[in-house]
Amino acid sequence: MDGKTSGTVVTLKIPYEAAEERGKFLDLAVDAKNLAAVFVPHEQQPLEDLLGALTQAVENPVKSKKLSEILAEARKATIITENQYRQAPADKIVPWLLERIKQAGVDPTIVIGNARLAPLTSEQIREKLGDEVARSDVDIYCNDINKPEDYIFKGITTSGVPLWVHRKVVEADVIITVATTQATRWGYGGSGMINPSVAGRDTIEYNHFMALAPDCVPGNNECRMQLDKYEAARIAGVTMGINVIVNNRCETTYINAGDFVEAHKEAVKNYDQAYRFDASLFKDRKADIVITGSTASTNHLFYHTCWAILNCLPIVKEGGTIIFATPCPGYQGLHGFAFWDLLKPYMPATPGNFRRAIPSFYDQSSKLRAAGIRYGIYEALIHYDVRIVTLPQNHSLAREIGFNVCGSVEEAYRDALVKHGTNARVAFVPYGRYSVLDVK
Repeated sequence: MDGKTSGTVVTLKIPYEAAEERGKFLDLAVDAKNLAAVFVPHEQQPLEDLLGALTQAVENPVKSKKLSEILAEARKATIITENQYRQAPADKIVPWLLERIKQAGVDPTIVIGNARLAPLTSEQIREKLGDEVARSDVDIYCNDINKPEDYIFKGITTSGVPLWVHRKVVEADVIITVATTQATRWGYGGSGMINPSVAGRDTIEYNHFMALAPDCVPGNNECRMQLDKYEAARIAGVTMGINVIVNNRCETTYINAGDFVEAHKEAVKNYDQAYRFDASLFKDRKADIVITGSTASTNHLFYHTCWAILNCLPIVKEGGTIIFATPCPGYQGLHGFAFWDLLKPYMPATPGNFRRAIPSFYDQSSKLRAAGIRYGIYEALIHYDVRIVTLPQNHSLAREIGFNVCGSVEEAYRDALVKHGTNARVAFVPYGRYSVLDVK
């Protein structure tokens, strides 16, 4: 998938997938002399028996009691799952967990950790958890920050974040989380199954301020924001964390279980074996142009696929070009570039407008509040030439917001060569959303 060489020309295969159209790539011919590096992950093969692997994981946990031992002492158990945009196969894992919980005579509840997002519709719940669970007699709740009465105060973290947790989590004496481990702007996903997943509005906001800190970068599992999430899970008393890695073909390749923090750290180590790269060749001479794409695993919205841009920043020079191919077909009535129109008052992204925008990332009366993703992209737009290739239906709104949208990858690359010259140094990161690039 990285590309084919013919003489002095390399044809790059740029992932351009959506959930409904997998296996699609955009071809781009690049002169071999320009191509400095290609970062293709060596992804693991899918688990042949997911439930068998799950059984092994919960009964051979990382630094915790076995699930069977945990349930033997329990009365009420709450399962926390991710929102509809995350890839862990909850529709397979949750029914298995519910069966074990009921066999142990424990009363189960499910809380979908959608954080600040709107509660899921009944259709979305069926899609996330499966028909069997959605139609069962098990109570299913969604996090809803507009209902402050649903949260119980658990204390304040050492970072000064007040921790308000959904009452159905607090009421349980066993808390089990099901999460996807993946590189994110704030370290690795899967750590936030209490905050922000099932936390109150203020808790989420104050933690997310840390996304603006310089140490909050992809692959830094020790950043302040990540450590605060770990601490929130400790305070809330998560009993067992189940961690899953899903590859770019939407296949589950790894699963573990155990102590929430320690098991997540083990999952991160496994993730890094496939998706973390030594990019030290760009330490002293960074790329002029970085090309990246998106896969079905990152789903429908630019709000989620855009993280690929942030993951590529360590290897591109100041003023360099990032070409990002992402279809973003939208999701259940949401435009592919939904939520980004909030940036319009501060566009174009310039140092002057940045001074006006900064307060809005902190002001809780603003819809931009504590938006670490938007902040990261806005900062990238100031310092780099970001060119987006997306579906034609997105062009109008994306350009109206202020993004540089190109009609094709050929157009984007041609213009980048005009900007940087025919000897431009090019890097190809096909799976940018998944990749961690170390420049030491």
